[in-house]
Amino acid sequence: MDEQDNNMEKSSRVRTIRDLVSTPFKKAMLVVQLISYVLIVGSHIIGGFIGRSLGFKASQTGGLILGIFIVGEVLFYGSLAFLGKEVVLLLRDKMKGWFKGWKHRGD
Repeated sequence: MDEQDNNMEKSSRVRTIRDLVSTPFKKAMLVVQLISYVLIVGSHIIGGFIGRSLGFKASQTGGLILGIFIVGEVLFYGSLAFLGKEVVLLLRDKMKGWFKGWKHRGD
C-alpha cells in the first residue's frame, strides 16, 4: 500500500522546471532545446543577416536560411529525445493549471 500511496503522491504533485533539469546533462539539453527554438523561429532573420553580411545571392541566402532551420529542428528533436517525457509532463501540469476553474458551458 505504501508504494501505491507514493506513486499517487508523485503523480498528484505539480512538476516544476527544477524537476526537468535535475542533472547537469538535462540542464545542457534544456539549453540546446532553447537554442533550437531561437534557430527555428529566427532562421529567416539570422540567415538573412548572415547572407546580407557575406554578400550572398538570394538563392544562397535561401539555402542558408533552410540550413539554419534544419539545424534547429535537429537540435530540437535531439534534445527532445532526452527531455521528452519530462517536458510533456511539465506542460501537461502547467496546462491543467491554466484551465483549472474553467467550466464547460452547454449554451
